[in-house]
Amino acid sequence: MRNLPGLGLALLLLLLAAPVSATEYHVSVGGQTYSDGYYYADLSFSPRQLTIQVGDTVIFDNQGGSHNVAADDGSFRCAQGCDGSGGDGNPSNAAWHASVTFDAPGTFGYHCEVHQSMGMTGTITVEGTAPAGFNMNQHGIAGSWANTATESQGIVMDVFPDFFSAGTGLLFGGWFTFDTTAAGGVRWYTVQGQVTNDDTATMAVFQTLGGSFDSTQATTTNAVGQVTFHFDDCTHASLDYTFSDGSGRHGTIPLTRLLDNLACTPTGTTPGNPGNYLLGGTWSDPANSGQGLVFDANSAQGVLFAAWYTYLPNAAADAGAPAQHWYTLQVAVSPGFTTVNDVGIYESTGGVFDQHATTTTTRVGTATLTFNSCTSLTMTYAFTAGPHAGLTGTLDLGRLAPVPAGCSL
Repeated sequence: MRNLPGLGLALLLLLLAAPVSATEYHVSVGGQTYSDGYYYADLSFSPRQLTIQVGDTVIFDNQGGSHNVAADDGSFRCAQGCDGSGGDGNPSNAAWHASVTFDAPGTFGYHCEVHQSMGMTGTITVEGTAPAGFNMNQHGIAGSWANTATESQGIVMDVFPDFFSAGTGLLFGGWFTFDTTAAGGVRWYTVQGQVTNDDTATMAVFQTLGGSFDSTQATTTNAVGQVTFHFDDCTHASLDYTFSDGSGRHGTIPLTRLLDNLACTPTGTTPGNPGNYLLGGTWSDPANSGQGLVFDANSAQGVLFAAWYTYLPNAAADAGAPAQHWYTLQVAVSPGFTTVNDVGIYESTGGVFDQHATTTTTRVGTATLTFNSCTSLTMTYAFTAGPHAGLTGTLDLGRLAPVPAGCSL
């Protein structure tokens, strides 16, 4: 796993944390017992009674015989996978393994449908407190989020479930915004931190300075505050922020998902493969220090959106925040796209940090995107206006974190 250059140097800090992880337990299903010189079919679960904590997972392992495991209340039915999750819960004599995670306290009885009448039953007692009503440890919340009352600013998120351990994922976000006055120009930050099956997560906000457009000029990344995300559901969230950079800024930003929800559910169980949605995420050219793009791909809605976090051309290493620059990319796409031409590059001006202001958004260039694979993307660009007018080039972009499960071209 590469560190997120510039956009995500905070990863080094996060690796020092020791997240609390859920525990996995194993229950043997069936098999054979030996007694008095004979082998007998074992029609039992072992251990038959098990006590775990909320959030823990039980893995049922078939040791032999035609069995399944079905909850008395119908909440799960498993053998070669589980019904409702792409598996087959019918009794099977294969050497199957089935995982069930328990997210609520209580006592749960279960049985083998074939041998229940012969006493093949078990009980799992789950202790602890039920998690919040929304699970942030899911790739489904990745995408574009904004407060529509504060024009031309927002956050494009990327989420890697179970990045640190089972139940503890990583959220990375690029925050494109403005200075505290319209004359100050554009600004951008990154946020990065751990998420769990809770609906709230607190993490640092970072500022990366010193870079120059499409160059290897060294950058530095420093924490400049703290943010707390709270998710009400798959389309509504909020961001509390407090800056420690001397500005005294603090407040709450209501966030709404800008494109249609394709893969988010309250529990974090992704409903099938959302296709090219998984091409979204955080991408960067290793030859560019401290800059990159975060994509939101939604072929079902026919839109590809990205925020490009970069710098002014030929910016001095000590130019500070005024050298930051960001653009947005947007184009119509069709399902199954791999190459997208005539992608508009847009510049927004006139905004004020977390305030209503009259902004102007102008097309200042064109890009072509070619997704070579789930980890390789070629982007050519040509600017016709703005501070980068006349600049052309090619970025060889790579994904900066694990490939989302199910991504394919």
